[in-house]
Amino acid sequence: MLLGLFWSGAGVYSTRTVVSFTFPYESSLTPDNATSNESVIAFAGAVASQISPNTPTVRYSAGDAPYYGAGLRQGILVGLRDDGSQWAPSYGTAVIEIQIVGQTEQWVAEQQSQILARVKQSTEAQQSGGGIAPEERITARVEPLTLRIEHITPSRMAQAMAAAAMVGAGVLVAAWAAVASDEVLSRRDQRRAPTGGRVS
Repeated sequence: MLLGLFWSGAGVYSTRTVVSFTFPYESSLTPDNATSNESVIAFAGAVASQISPNTPTVRYSAGDAPYYGAGLRQGILVGLRDDGSQWAPSYGTAVIEIQIVGQTEQWVAEQQSQILARVKQSTEAQQSGGGIAPEERITARVEPLTLRIEHITPSRMAQAMAAAAMVGAGVLVAAWAAVASDEVLSRRDQRRAPTGGRVS
């Protein structure tokens, strides 16, 4: 899956930014905070859907698999944190994960800033005019440590393994082609071979 990344020495830039949804008087570190509240989880899901509507769900065998692990060099994925597996998703916390992969740090940073602004705007818009007291409104909080943007580069060992895999695949294809060609030629020779006359 990572062959596209291995063959590019520049690598990619990636971030996995986390936004937690709680009440104003709480934080994500507060025991029994609203992040486990089903209503707040549903609200966070609605915000995520509004940010990236009609986006197909990308599923991995592990929920914490990096987005660039799919071989992507540029893309954005916004959704509720999935604590389940590839076969059984589990959305147990009101947490949105914003995964961004790009070829430049500037592009990733710009997309991150724009999406966070849209998350804030959506959170406020969905609660305005509903008669909800300010102290009872759900608040979106960005986890500061998740704002960092990482530069993902392939190691020499990874490049060597990718090259070996490509060479191995080439050898297998060549061997298969040789066997198939020999079989075709053998059948052709059999059809052209003269048949002996009948002896009385």
